[in-house]
Amino acid sequence: MSGKRLRQRSIILEWLLAPLLLVACGLSLVVQAQRNAVLINPHVTVWAWERDEDLSYIDPAEIDVAYFAGNIYVRGSLVSFRPRVQRLKLPKNAKTIPVFRIETIRGGAVSSSSADSTAVSSIKRFSNKGFSTPESSIPNQKAAEFVARTITGQLKKLQKLQPSQMVQIDFDALEDERPFYKTLLRNLRQELPPATKISITALASWLLADRWIEPGSADEAVAMLFSIGPGKRDVLSRLKKQTLDSGAGVPIAIGISANEGETNRMLFPTEVQRKTDNLYIFSSRPWTEKRLRAITYEAIGK
Repeated sequence: MSGKRLRQRSIILEWLLAPLLLVACGLSLVVQAQRNAVLINPHVTVWAWERDEDLSYIDPAEIDVAYFAGNIYVRGSLVSFRPRVQRLKLPKNAKTIPVFRIETIRGGAVSSSSADSTAVSSIKRFSNKGFSTPESSIPNQKAAEFVARTITGQLKKLQKLQPSQMVQIDFDALEDERPFYKTLLRNLRQELPPATKISITALASWLLADRWIEPGSADEAVAMLFSIGPGKRDVLSRLKKQTLDSGAGVPIAIGISANEGETNRMLFPTEVQRKTDNLYIFSSRPWTEKRLRAITYEAIGK
């Protein structure tokens, strides 16, 4: 074949391929633009847990505070409440979210893996007050009513001290406790003022595979991406290719810990913490300005 014919074919191929290359480049730019569009700087909320906390240094325009408001213990139809007694120092105009932790007592032990010495001592106290051997320790529908009333009653008291437009429920419901939890959230929605939003913490499995949250039951589900347990590597691996979804149209927020460096090093490259409007940060130690600045910079670069 002559050189002239080869050159002609080469020109024809270049002419035919040029539009395809332009389309490919255009698609690449669109994909990159979409990827960049979902990476945002989420609003940060710090959890102030069951200890004295001084957060007077935070900027209320930049950071909210979700504070432990009390523990609710449930066994069968019996309910007991233990309020927060630790000091919490906040700047003026701080936006706050009271958090109620629910613990179920099953067979003489708290169902959650986060049981502490206070919870254990509470179990002993309950045993002396009729909590010892009920026919069933699974929280029931009656308990759901009591818990909803307990939360709304406590919120009325807290609103006088620290007004809030949202309440958060922290409950690692076991499978047989879900009917109780669904009823609780429905009752809470009815009991609360219409303007008050409901946030719930959610195990990662609830948002990846085992989706059971009901539509309308909450205004936010916070994916707890720390203290994940034995399935941590599997969960973090799935986050690289799967989007967190409640299956009920509930907006997803992300919860991380300032103390889990190994987990964060696996988690942050997925950029899941920057694909949400709200980022919650937990610390197992008292917050300091330096620690807060370090974890926010590591997570979202600010």
